[in-house]
Amino acid sequence: MATPSQTSAKTAHVNMMTDTVIQNLPADILRSVMRAILTTDSSITPIFEHHTRNHLRKLSGQPMNQLFAPTVEGVRTTSNFTLAQQRIRATVGCGLVYESLPMLKQIVEETAELSEMPNTEGLLHGLASIDGDIVQALTAVQKSLLSSAGSRDFTDSEKQLLDSLLESLVHCREKWSITGQEYPFERSASVLASILGHTLQQSIISGEPWRTDSPVDDLASKSLETFKIKTTDVPRLFSGLWQLSSPSWGVASQSQMFKQFVNYISRGFTAFDMADHYGDAEVIFGRLRSSYHHPQDIFGATKYCVFHHITVTPEVVRANVTERCQRLGSDKVDLLQFHWQHYDDPQYIQALQLLQQDDRVRFLGLCNFDTQRLQEVIDSRIDVVTNQVQFSLIDARPRFKMGAVCEKHNVKLLTYGTLCGGFLADKWLNQPEPQLFGPDRTPSQRKYFEMIQAWGSWDLFQSLLRTLKSIAVKHQVSISNVASRWVLDFPYVGAVIVGARMGVSEHTEENLRTYGWTLDEQDKAAIEGVLEQSRRKEMFESMGDCGSEYR
Repeated sequence: MATPSQTSAKTAHVNMMTDTVIQNLPADILRSVMRAILTTDSSITPIFEHHTRNHLRKLSGQPMNQLFAPTVEGVRTTSNFTLAQQRIRATVGCGLVYESLPMLKQIVEETAELSEMPNTEGLLHGLASIDGDIVQALTAVQKSLLSSAGSRDFTDSEKQLLDSLLESLVHCREKWSITGQEYPFERSASVLASILGHTLQQSIISGEPWRTDSPVDDLASKSLETFKIKTTDVPRLFSGLWQLSSPSWGVASQSQMFKQFVNYISRGFTAFDMADHYGDAEVIFGRLRSSYHHPQDIFGATKYCVFHHITVTPEVVRANVTERCQRLGSDKVDLLQFHWQHYDDPQYIQALQLLQQDDRVRFLGLCNFDTQRLQEVIDSRIDVVTNQVQFSLIDARPRFKMGAVCEKHNVKLLTYGTLCGGFLADKWLNQPEPQLFGPDRTPSQRKYFEMIQAWGSWDLFQSLLRTLKSIAVKHQVSISNVASRWVLDFPYVGAVIVGARMGVSEHTEENLRTYGWTLDEQDKAAIEGVLEQSRRKEMFESMGDCGSEYR
């Protein structure tokens, strides 16, 4: 959330024709225009959020009305449920997270009364999405506690709201457990109990760990490619868990997520990337790994992200590592990747030195550091092994400066955005430009469509897809495989991070086909023939080096 500026009692005239545009533009196009304005001038964001809060506060006293309705097939959600969920998400998004908690509590309480009724698939899907909404709200709650000294305590009113929500979650679980149905709020109840430190409630709602003896498939293990972090072999494809930060990428129950985790591991995808702000990703990963008979075979990379101004002290840094270990259910962090928002504050060097001294951090990496600061870190004798940055056929900024420094100092890039939110895939070949706020669009696709627009036209992107398709046919793989392979073939790239929508969709078999082959010179020349028509150099000059778009 942006920081609002003090507003004064003034207003500007909106001419009639502009007002007519606002009145008549279809809603999805108006949203796209609004997003384009915000990406063009970030100073507008606080104004947008300020007015959003004003409007939502006016709705605070309005009832949500009937959320569920019986049908012949069973209970279903109503249109009021959808409206209530939209209201909750907007409330959390604009910084009124504590105002969202009573609304979430009401939904949980009404869900408790559905325990003895036949439930439709649509109802269970809707409740799973509310579970994700509560997790996202709790992430915002934790962010609200951050301060320059590390974190503050809850106020009495904040604590009361959270205690009340937990009480409703536990009551709902008790009612659903009587009927033997899977509790729909397992994720959020576990996270909230952990936040509040309620050991008793947490032990009740967490249940038995999901135990699995599933080994890595022999065929999959033979095709795996790895790179070395020191003496440790790590897969060259990581599963990214950022989708667990929000239900906007799709929703699934905790049991569905665990089943897919087990399948990923059995197919050789044993490295996972997460962060301190990816919802309950660390907790879910930790529970799964601890239930596996060979937890040492599963590699967990997480992040320590400093988005606000802090005073770096040994206590602040050590407390964050302690929190990472607790959420991961481990006494060590395999790879801790450090993000620092404000380069004008040089305390990031001190923070990294403290992290390097902490023996609970097995390997230390960076996240979204540019080349200049990466070199500063190296010159400060801090032993970083990775830097996580965006890198794809569309955003190739690491090729300009970052790659040479990484290769010289044996720092490996972990790359995200390599498939551009799924746009670098067969399904988008010969397709028209997407509606950014269509029913199946995700936040990632909105972000990466804007990257495509900065890189070139949609027609040029289609030309790239056609070129990739011809190469894919030649190697008997998919467009996504070719796009990933192009990045992996750079010597300074360690691994590509592929988003895993756990319990929602799965591409393990396709992703495995990224391994075992390389692009030949003819392939590279064909791809370069398209890329040289793009605005890739202008992107580097206008956006800045890796990670600059976040600052």
